[in-house]
Amino acid sequence: MNNKVQSKNRGARYALVVILFCFAGLAAARLNQLYFFYPDSADYVLMSRGLVNHLAYEQFDYPGSPPFTLRPPGMSLLLIPAALIAPYQAILAKVTVILFGILLLVLFYAYLCKLEDMTGSSTGEEQPARRWPVLCMVLLLATNPYFLLFSTLIMSEIPFMALSLGILYLIASENEGNRKRNLILLTGLFLFLPLLRTVGIALTLALGAWAITSRHRWRYLIPVTGSLVTLGLWMLRNRSLNSDLYSSLILNNLRSAGPVGTVASMINRSLTHFQSLCETLIPNMPGATPAYERYLLDGLVFLPGPQWLYSLVSLLVLAVSIYGMLQLKDRGGLFCLLYLIFTFAILSVWPWMQPRFVLPLLPVILAFVPAALRAIGSRLGNPNPGTRKTLICLLLVPAMALFCVQAMTDAQLVTTNVQLLRNGETFYQTQYPSSHFSNFVTAGNWIREQTPPETRILTRRNDLATSGHRFQKLVYFEKTSPEQLHEQIQSLGAQYLVCFDENTIDGFPRHLLNDDLVYRLTPVYDEQGVVIIKIEPNYEGTIRENYWQENAGLNRARTILEKFPHRLSAQVSYLKQLLEAEQYKEGIEFVKQLGTVQDVHLTNYLGWAYVGNRQFQQALTEFTKASQMPGHVAQRGSIQRGLKLCEQQLSNKAANTKQNSVETPQRNLQIAQAFWKLTFYRKAQRYAQKVLESQNADEQTSDKARLILARLDLINGQPEQATAQLKQIQDHENKEYQSLSERLELEKMLAELKPDQQEAVLKLASLYQSEGIPGKALTLLSKAHALTPDNRQILQRLAELQLFYHLLPEAEASYLKLKQFSPADGDVNAALKKIADLKQVPQF
Repeated sequence: MNNKVQSKNRGARYALVVILFCFAGLAAARLNQLYFFYPDSADYVLMSRGLVNHLAYEQFDYPGSPPFTLRPPGMSLLLIPAALIAPYQAILAKVTVILFGILLLVLFYAYLCKLEDMTGSSTGEEQPARRWPVLCMVLLLATNPYFLLFSTLIMSEIPFMALSLGILYLIASENEGNRKRNLILLTGLFLFLPLLRTVGIALTLALGAWAITSRHRWRYLIPVTGSLVTLGLWMLRNRSLNSDLYSSLILNNLRSAGPVGTVASMINRSLTHFQSLCETLIPNMPGATPAYERYLLDGLVFLPGPQWLYSLVSLLVLAVSIYGMLQLKDRGGLFCLLYLIFTFAILSVWPWMQPRFVLPLLPVILAFVPAALRAIGSRLGNPNPGTRKTLICLLLVPAMALFCVQAMTDAQLVTTNVQLLRNGETFYQTQYPSSHFSNFVTAGNWIREQTPPETRILTRRNDLATSGHRFQKLVYFEKTSPEQLHEQIQSLGAQYLVCFDENTIDGFPRHLLNDDLVYRLTPVYDEQGVVIIKIEPNYEGTIRENYWQENAGLNRARTILEKFPHRLSAQVSYLKQLLEAEQYKEGIEFVKQLGTVQDVHLTNYLGWAYVGNRQFQQALTEFTKASQMPGHVAQRGSIQRGLKLCEQQLSNKAANTKQNSVETPQRNLQIAQAFWKLTFYRKAQRYAQKVLESQNADEQTSDKARLILARLDLINGQPEQATAQLKQIQDHENKEYQSLSERLELEKMLAELKPDQQEAVLKLASLYQSEGIPGKALTLLSKAHALTPDNRQILQRLAELQLFYHLLPEAEASYLKLKQFSPADGDVNAALKKIADLKQVPQF
């Protein structure tokens, strides 16, 4: 008997080794230098090297190296060996995660075997447990696309899952002989647990609740206490730095929602996370948008049938697993059930909603399925061999079908990566990959080679710093208004913007390449999905026509969608471009053709399409739905604005009348002014023209429209047309009219500069600055300074603008000259200190 058992176990272990080698091969085939998931992945790599170099958990890629508080340091600690061997390299960091994935599968196999043996002993069976159900579960976990994806991303999910299974195995394998050893190991693991994943506190709370129910388990309160102390110290550290992000966000959300709203929100969030769990158990469910979809090229082949059917199957699997937990409740099963409950309880109030948060529950649920089936079979008695074979086939058929679906998706993930590695730039030109594939590492190499060390950068992806080694700040350009972008440039002192290329249509407001009046934004690098834009002063204060054409984004989005109609990122970009082109009805019809929508971006944009079509009740429904979907936090501002607008319109009895939907001169003027503020000057011009073409526009409205057109003529470098527009304005008391008129007069006067025109030069420079064209003021003052180099007032204003544009050598020379005039001037000394600060270089 013993020889037979050993032979069976040996065969199962050989099969496990084969599974591990296959998984390692799939994972290795997905290796590349890209970080994919941001900002987390690059932060982990940067902070791990920071721990090595500076012995501090600080954001050393930002001026001043502020303490890093966004994520706990556990993952960065695990990456220290990789940081020592290959600093700032993604591949070795990914290999570290893959090794944890292999360890997880080994622990998963050992844990299932332990549960199987315990099930057999609890049911009084004398036959040794067969290992093929265990191997089946291991195979399903190893081929799950979510598991393969996160095993090849620099994220904390896989190490946390391995740590969790290690804890479960230690508890399940404990006996009288190893209690002390296991308690020491458990205490060490639980001390590290909160540092690896904050939401993992659910495991600590579950162990605490399980331990206090029995005196024999009180010893487990030691690791629970250690874990809570570790978390408390981490929170105290962050609070002392005024950066306790997690607890403060949770408390603020609870206060703003109120008791009833909180309960409703918790229910909705729990249902959403349950749906995410169903999608994790059964990948490629219809109506879902799995995380791995954007890492593919051709979209997914979804399972046939309705979504509710697979949700019911997932619920059945969960019920079977819970039954297994209850069967082994005294041997860790109740602990696992409490872990599930506490996880959903925490996620119901967690500020962020992402499907990956339920991924660590996958091995816990699968682990108890074989034990539960064996316990159910034992309760039903021993069926005859024919019935047993039938039952086994009934279980194997869906398992094999699921395995085939998962294997096909894994093959797609691997194929995509192979194309990326083989085809290089052609991959980006022909496959139009999603923004996740944008190669910021190569762009960082260009930055490091082509720019001085003190260069500062605003970037869409922080993995740029891993190769660029420059001070940087992460900016979501697509969510940043032109005014906010200017503030970001000023606060950091940036000389470059690094963003997605035109394949990610909505990744950067590309009209700013033409229409920014403060800066000249000029692309100097465009490769592998990344564009580097140089920031220079707009010396002329005019717009240009070189880099952006209206509706170019819509045409690009349509081209990509036609090639990849099932790709989510293509659908989202096309819908957004339809909205920007004000084709609201087309946008609504497009989403209707897609069928069931499960993506927060599509739902949010559909809401705005209804707003544009003035269907506010339908828009309110979509915004409400979007506010309850995974990923809604990133869209919170847009969703909240939509909800507020719809509620205002619906509360107004006149909102749905015909009169309200008719274009009026006042409404067209408001739209023109809004487009002007966002620097969409061509759109502003169209709506201003509509005001003048209207038969019922009053004098005041017409004057404001002509002022817009006059300003547009000036930034187009056409002062004669601007003068003609101003002559038609009736209200000469208008301040903007007076400012433009005075500007035109001064420009005529200063067409040829003379040394005695200081007052006029300073006045015109002030007008330029008030009109948002400081670059033109810089040009004027530079010419005036060349004529009168000893004029202190002109030099002072010139130095201020040189520092505004971060022209550091010129600004330093100007301020040093001013210091000769007045050595004790505090403003001059403060400016020189700022220049010195802007010259600092990062310590990578």
